[in-house]
Amino acid sequence: MNSRSFFTSLFEPRAIAFIGASTSPAKWGFNILHHLFRGGYEGPVYAVNAKGGDWFGRPMYRNLANAPGSADLAVIVVPKEKVADALRDCGAAGISAAVVITAGFGETGAPGQALEEEVLRVARACGIRMVGPNTMGIYSAYPRRVRAVMAVSQYQPGAVALISQSGNLGTSIADRLIRRGIGMSRLVSSGNEADLTVEDYLDYLETDDKTKVVCLYVEGVRQGGRFIETVRRVSAVKPVILLKGGIGAVGADAARSHTGALAGSFAVFSAVCRQANIIIAETIDEMVDIAGLLLSQPEIRGRRIGIVTQGGGLGVLAADLCEAAGLEIPPLSNRVVEMLDAYLPPFWSRRNPVDLVAPGRVSMITDSTAALLEHEDLDAVLLLGLGYMTCRATHWLDSPVLPREAMAEPAQKMIDGEKELVDLIVRQIRQFNKPIIPVIDIIGFDEPGDRNIVRKLDAKGIMAYSSPERAIRALAKAQTYYNRRQNGNSG
Repeated sequence: MNSRSFFTSLFEPRAIAFIGASTSPAKWGFNILHHLFRGGYEGPVYAVNAKGGDWFGRPMYRNLANAPGSADLAVIVVPKEKVADALRDCGAAGISAAVVITAGFGETGAPGQALEEEVLRVARACGIRMVGPNTMGIYSAYPRRVRAVMAVSQYQPGAVALISQSGNLGTSIADRLIRRGIGMSRLVSSGNEADLTVEDYLDYLETDDKTKVVCLYVEGVRQGGRFIETVRRVSAVKPVILLKGGIGAVGADAARSHTGALAGSFAVFSAVCRQANIIIAETIDEMVDIAGLLLSQPEIRGRRIGIVTQGGGLGVLAADLCEAAGLEIPPLSNRVVEMLDAYLPPFWSRRNPVDLVAPGRVSMITDSTAALLEHEDLDAVLLLGLGYMTCRATHWLDSPVLPREAMAEPAQKMIDGEKELVDLIVRQIRQFNKPIIPVIDIIGFDEPGDRNIVRKLDAKGIMAYSSPERAIRALAKAQTYYNRRQNGNSG
């Protein structure tokens, strides 16, 4: 079986055999099976338990041979001593792909490594490609949802593929994606990588039309040359964001005991990755920040940034951060200054950053961004200090010292104004085909309910940021990626 048809069995199975099903909530054989059903998988699932019985009204078969149909994929959650036999049963049933959840193999030392090698020999003899062992599981959004994972999170379909050598960290990254309304196409907890490695998944994702951005958490690679060659090909067609674990001596030792990965010199590794045009993220949150920007904004063509701010301090800080990140803050032309004079207060800053000085109308904000993008040679605009309008309106309505009926009309005006602002931002991004990056004060993130401006932007597919630092770091790294890809120079 070629690799493409194997990955079809893994990510697009017509039926799944679940070996090690359990009715005990304390066991993974219960929880992962529950997630598979609850996740909405629409094909047949053949649950296998040596004692037979039923799983809350669904039949469990004593062995795979008793299942009434064939399966493309097996999820194996049995004790480590029984994994090899489970794979033999899969081979006899014609199953070509297996996800081995079970731990206790190479990550535990020499005896576990010997058992892992035996399991691999059996898998290869049976013509089975294997995820794991010691994996959290997999998720695939297309064409039907496969949520065979330990995590309780309800993933949403989207365009980010996440490959992680740590199940827990993969879950943490995925949860942050969920929180920001970013869906996933595929998720793989690669585990010990006894058979399939991160390079194999990258091979698949290169031509996966459901995946637009690839996120990697890597502790170590065993095939350094192949890794760089593969990721260089992928990054030429879609962005690859990498978070590296095990960059220090203690972390490297922890990685070895975690998944058996060998973590080499981070300085060498990161330098080679940058040559391959991989985007290096320094934290989990930065990975999500970059992914959100890549998916929600047009390609940034250059480094010239306009800043529109509702407070002078934010503008000063953002200008400093842009310069530190290698971005440029060019001065405004006399023509644009004259245009802005027509509708901004007479004491506005008359420079880039454009300080609006507490604008009284939504149009003052969007007229300023339009003037910069239409008449200046700018590549993107940072829009700072948003998020107060609905928060202020809610504060009025909830106040015990203000009559609600008196505040209803002005509060609704503020709420409607913020909705109008969101719609105008989205419209201008499409009109000018340039990024407009909204930075929302933290109070805006905390606003409960559907009035939350961050949720409004998320619903429109626009990533908002809680600080200038996070927005600018993401913007700078995205710009570097696009620049190198456009120039065909990954060095």
